[in-house]
Amino acid sequence: MIGIGVAALVVAALLPTFVMPRLTRIPINVRTEAVSLADNASVLDTAAALQGQMRTETGIPIKVQTLVVSAEPSDADRVTLVSTTRLSRTDRQGPSALVSARAEAVTVSRTTSEPVDPVGQIKLEVDKPADLVARNGFQFHFPFDTQRQSYEYFDTTARRDFPIDYVDDDRTEGGLRLLHFRQSIGPINPYPTQPDMQTTVPASWWGLLGDEQTRFDLHYSNIRDIWVEPTSGAIVEQREHVRRFLARSIDDPLAVTTLDIQTHFDEQSLSEAVRTARQARTLIRWGNLYAPLGLTVAGIAAVIGGLLLFRATRIHYRDITGVDDHHADGGERRSVEDVGVERDL
Repeated sequence: MIGIGVAALVVAALLPTFVMPRLTRIPINVRTEAVSLADNASVLDTAAALQGQMRTETGIPIKVQTLVVSAEPSDADRVTLVSTTRLSRTDRQGPSALVSARAEAVTVSRTTSEPVDPVGQIKLEVDKPADLVARNGFQFHFPFDTQRQSYEYFDTTARRDFPIDYVDDDRTEGGLRLLHFRQSIGPINPYPTQPDMQTTVPASWWGLLGDEQTRFDLHYSNIRDIWVEPTSGAIVEQREHVRRFLARSIDDPLAVTTLDIQTHFDEQSLSEAVRTARQARTLIRWGNLYAPLGLTVAGIAAVIGGLLLFRATRIHYRDITGVDDHHADGGERRSVEDVGVERDL
């Protein structure tokens, strides 16, 4: 029993300090889907734009579908995550419903969630090669044991890392206490580093005099709110307020909004994210807390039980040596203490 108890105590010490740090990893087989909704979005009126009029449609229902799957290269230390995002109007059917789409890939460490080589790729058009974009910020997954602090978080549209700041931990979902982070971007003009973020059309399209070709850059801003289950680093919900507008400058009075949307997870996506985060948290807590605690209690009990049994065995042996009233030679019975002293000598 003493040996079993000591072994249990050793395992209890090794689980959180040696074993779990090597087992707490992003799964190598990943497949997650999320649907975000927006009920009152503004989008560019493409039909009017084709006729030479730049204007915005309002009150448009939008659905954003995101699929994240694992791909090669992936191994014991890293996993490549490929994300496809499709933004579409729910008031239309067929090709005219599509507002925008993109695909991107990033390889991250399975233990730290930080990007590693190869650098990430972003693909906006099917017939064009993907752009290689280096990044250091988190994306798709926060670090295990997320803290109440600021982190770097990568933004796909800006293709840059921006700080994402801790806000509060007031929200709970399905019994999970969530950490709330917020990232505020812009408005910024990505054109200097992304030449495709502009359009050049006749000035008359914007209501200006003449038909001189005029360049309008696609400006961008985003307020991103993310709720994270801290033990697992899993993102439970993400909300965004995205605005894109074509303008000659940030404060251009002739700016035309191409997209203004406030999204939130639908009920099914939120429920699935809560379930996934709860499962991950439970596994991590079992390895770091519940199992070590149980093994510690069982190990201490086994060691104490073994010591008590050992002591009881010695006392029982002493009692047996003085059970008769007389010795074989007719002498009086000696006390247990005397017998023990004689045996020790």
